[in-house]
Amino acid sequence: MAPNQETKLIDACRILFGPDVEVTREFLCYLQPEGVRNAYRKRARQCHPDVLEAGSSQANHTELFRRSVEAYEVLNSFLRDRKTVNPLRVASTHRPSAPMKKVERAHNERYYNGPFPTLELKTGLYLYYSGTVSYQALVRSLLWQRSLRPPLGEFACSWGWIDQETVSTILRATHLVCPFGERALKLGHLSQSQLNILLLHQRFIQKPIGRYFVQNSLLSESELLRHLRELARHNQQIRASRR
Repeated sequence: MAPNQETKLIDACRILFGPDVEVTREFLCYLQPEGVRNAYRKRARQCHPDVLEAGSSQANHTELFRRSVEAYEVLNSFLRDRKTVNPLRVASTHRPSAPMKKVERAHNERYYNGPFPTLELKTGLYLYYSGTVSYQALVRSLLWQRSLRPPLGEFACSWGWIDQETVSTILRATHLVCPFGERALKLGHLSQSQLNILLLHQRFIQKPIGRYFVQNSLLSESELLRHLRELARHNQQIRASRR
């Protein structure tokens, strides 16, 4: 690991985990995604712009929150790129998964029946390409997730980056055919850094798409967990094959 990269990772850990945690090279080696997510949640609650302690300024909270988001992105990128053991080499040390219960298919809906993609996938697409859910169910799940997603303008207003009048101005700019965030960026009301933070925070708090399939009885809890484990192994193999 290059010294400048190690320094950047250690700084990011200190931002998320705080000064009480001794961050060393060994700490980085044992760092896990769940630990990073938990540290980010805790830090975000402490320095979120909506939560101001007595004597604290909005600007200071916003800056601390921005640094926390950037640290989270740095550590996530490190964990994605970190060299992992090729699952194919250790397959014999793991018990094979029990056969998946066949999902009853809905009539008059289209299911995928082609070769499995050799690229990293998100949950919804993995379930579709594995033949578990139909194309129509995938679209419904995306619409469901989007309908429950908090608006970017709401975050930006609560953090003091724009006001309601600016939100109305952005919404009226219908000549710009693009999402709210990109429209605000093109109009100069948000910077690229602010937009990146808003999008990351929005993704972080949105409902996982897998919940749609459980709530609508398309999958059981255990089936969803099984698919998520298979998805993690699939994406790990794809990343390993690129090295």
